[in-house]
Amino acid sequence: MKRYTKKTAGLVFLLLVTSVAFGLLVAYGFRISAAVTFGLLLIEVYSLFRLMERSDRLFKQFIWSMRYSDFLSSGTPLQEQGDKIPQDLVNAMEEALQHYKKHLQEKESQLQYFQALANHIDLSVFVYSESGQVEWMNQAFKIQTGLNFAETIDDLAAYHPELPARLRTLHPGELSILQVRRKEDYSQLILSSISFVVLGKPLKVVSMKNIRSVLENKETEAWQKLIRVLTHEIMNSMTPIVSLSELLRNKCMDEATSDAEEREETGQAIETIYRRSSGLVRFVESYRKVAGIPTPIPEIIPVNSLLNDACLLFKEQENILKVLPSTAHLQVIADKGLIEQVLINLIKNALDATRHRPDPQIELSAGINEEGKTFIRVSDNGTGIPADVQERIFIPFFTTKPSGSGIGLSISRQIMHMHKGDLTVTSEDGTGSRFLLLFS
Repeated sequence: MKRYTKKTAGLVFLLLVTSVAFGLLVAYGFRISAAVTFGLLLIEVYSLFRLMERSDRLFKQFIWSMRYSDFLSSGTPLQEQGDKIPQDLVNAMEEALQHYKKHLQEKESQLQYFQALANHIDLSVFVYSESGQVEWMNQAFKIQTGLNFAETIDDLAAYHPELPARLRTLHPGELSILQVRRKEDYSQLILSSISFVVLGKPLKVVSMKNIRSVLENKETEAWQKLIRVLTHEIMNSMTPIVSLSELLRNKCMDEATSDAEEREETGQAIETIYRRSSGLVRFVESYRKVAGIPTPIPEIIPVNSLLNDACLLFKEQENILKVLPSTAHLQVIADKGLIEQVLINLIKNALDATRHRPDPQIELSAGINEEGKTFIRVSDNGTGIPADVQERIFIPFFTTKPSGSGIGLSISRQIMHMHKGDLTVTSEDGTGSRFLLLFS
């Protein structure tokens, strides 16, 4: 820096002396000498201008690199300019640039890390400003909504028309539940948000999670606990009644009573008690199945094999039941026996729903949905299910059939939940139903 200062001071002093000499020569009429001196004056001005220009170019390059994070910008590297400008100035600028570059790389690495982390989680997250401008959304949000880009929260109406209004009224710390039905997928979303400020700009982070499976699991768990209690108490009460009624019946038949008519009436009453008690015991035993599903033993199963094996049990209805071609390599990891039981339940229900149709049709198909999950679909052209009872059909003991027990669909959904999947229905009254087995 001292060398640069001395050089600059020398040029300025020389320029001052030359200017004074040029003035004196002009004043005393030495025109030739004045012309030579003027030439020297121009050279000195040019040298000083070049020195200032090099410094200016260096500072501009430094500022450009800092502003645009362009550390590979065109131009002479700072290290190669030491013979033109002070080396200590070059070193100071180079050190500042390297420090800034390292700091920027650390921040960029942290940003990439947190973005990768946010995109890896299955919780849908997006960020928007007070004006409704969407700043960022993670991969789970894009997959769930089917939107790869959204400029404002109003664009989210394409996913659900109520979502923009919910977001505008959602305060930090509050929870809001939104029901969404898209094609055959039914979801219950819980929305929550937090607010923060970045560089003076207020932002809101909103998370969306489908809690339908959680609610259904809790509901199923509650039903199972209730069933266990009821079956235990009923069985404790009915077992001795059955035993006593059978004992009295045998004793009544063995005793030689003179009054045959009284003996017959007593025997009939005891027979009725025995018959109804036994029926109630069998009834309760059937409901124990709801709470007694065995733990799945998963294995890799080709879907085509699974569907064809299930159809073999309904050989007599082969003209009604059809298996649509699916991808040859499509597989699921599941307990084959339990999934077959689900398919059997659904096929039986479909046969019952199409019983009075002139052209009954039941189709089994499989594929991969937009989220990359394998599904199996059981469709029929039967009577359909009214909209107000579609979700209630999975509740234990609920049935619309006069002779139904109401446990088949409940058990089927529980089996799918035990496989980390789901069982849903889409139906229109009078046009048929479509049950969807979705595997994780």
